[in-house]
Amino acid sequence: MKKRGLALLISAAMMAASLVGCGGKDTGTNSTADNTTQDSTVQADAETPAQPADNGEVVELEFWGWWSSEARKPHIEEMVKGFNESQSKYHVTYVDIPFGDIFTKNIAQIAAGKPCDIMANNMEEVRFRASQGQVEALDPFLTDDVKGAFYDQYLDACTGEDGSVYALPLSVDTRAIYYNKAHFAEAGINPEDIQTWADLEEAAIKLDKKNGDTWERIGFIPVLGNGGVDTWVINANSGHGWFDENFEPKVNTDVNKEAFQWIRNQIDRYGQAKYDELAAVFANGMQDPFASGVMSMLVHTSAYPSSLKQNAPDLDYGVIPLPEFKEGTGHVANGGGFVLEIPKGAKNPEGSYEFIKYVTSRETQDFLSTNIGDFSARNDFDDSTEFMSKPLNQDLAKCLNETSTLVLPNEVKGYETVVNPFIDEGTLGLSNTDDALDKAQKALVDYVNNNK
Repeated sequence: MKKRGLALLISAAMMAASLVGCGGKDTGTNSTADNTTQDSTVQADAETPAQPADNGEVVELEFWGWWSSEARKPHIEEMVKGFNESQSKYHVTYVDIPFGDIFTKNIAQIAAGKPCDIMANNMEEVRFRASQGQVEALDPFLTDDVKGAFYDQYLDACTGEDGSVYALPLSVDTRAIYYNKAHFAEAGINPEDIQTWADLEEAAIKLDKKNGDTWERIGFIPVLGNGGVDTWVINANSGHGWFDENFEPKVNTDVNKEAFQWIRNQIDRYGQAKYDELAAVFANGMQDPFASGVMSMLVHTSAYPSSLKQNAPDLDYGVIPLPEFKEGTGHVANGGGFVLEIPKGAKNPEGSYEFIKYVTSRETQDFLSTNIGDFSARNDFDDSTEFMSKPLNQDLAKCLNETSTLVLPNEVKGYETVVNPFIDEGTLGLSNTDDALDKAQKALVDYVNNNK
């Protein structure tokens, strides 16, 4: 993996949701905090809370996450059990909360002074949460051996503007193109020959199957699966998306217009109606068209194999990196990650950190990766681990080498809310792609200027 990445996109703005209690016996009660809303900043004492005296009693801690599926929750609970059995001072309980609710609930409980003890959160906004006083610094507990176990770009994403570390990486991901090996063999395609966008389009056309007006098989549509227009724009710009290296808005550049038009051409080959149909299938969680053999290639994250293992255990597939926009521009993909952090005001930061250290250790990371499929941010995660001994995971790890990992500054946080509506217009055929990018450029410039 690279020692420095390029661009890690900020996740979409957190959804508004009803707020409930957190922490200890207050969880689930209708306290006053249940209806508390959060201001843009959280006022909190910057000092580390005093630790309770060690009187021999077990300290109860709550770990908040969103993993509730049968594919993930049992392994998370097994991990928590392992920590509890590894020592006698702390006892952690896992609390799963829906992904759409957990972030707003976490902020509300911090504001109410009743946070949970360990929080799983997105990597993209660690620096923002630190600037808002929402997380505890880990510096009082961190040792050099722990800090040195992670790739620089991921530890950088966990570091605040003040230089303190506020989280440790739980998992990271990237994007790759998954392909059906049987379809490729039938069409006479060598996956290693797909090096540029032009190669990818040529392969898709060979894979297409149409019976009259009915599409029996779709070779490839770039913005289905887990890759959007931003994925391809980042690829085309060698790591930069809607901004340049100085974070100035660069939405309607010639490169971006060419890239968006290429995406539009792929959609037009199948027709807007077919695209809308397949997009609805993915959005509604219906049967995966790649898993069922309806699609020959699909952009998805490095965690996708865990889903395929459940939904299509007999599918013979492989992965290739996102191809280069033009020869020499690089196989760059956008990626993200999740972290573990201590919410501001947690009652026992030392105990929370001990759990975080345990979960991010090499042994526990190998257990989680092997059973869940997420990649580790550790720099010693090599093919001597069970997870990385598998050829497919080694191929995906190569994609991580060219995954962009730059955290955007706070003044552009939430930029998707003004850019994405215009990008959607172009994707849905409601406006031509050049006009969509021109309107998005103006909206983003106004947004950035208003947030300075």
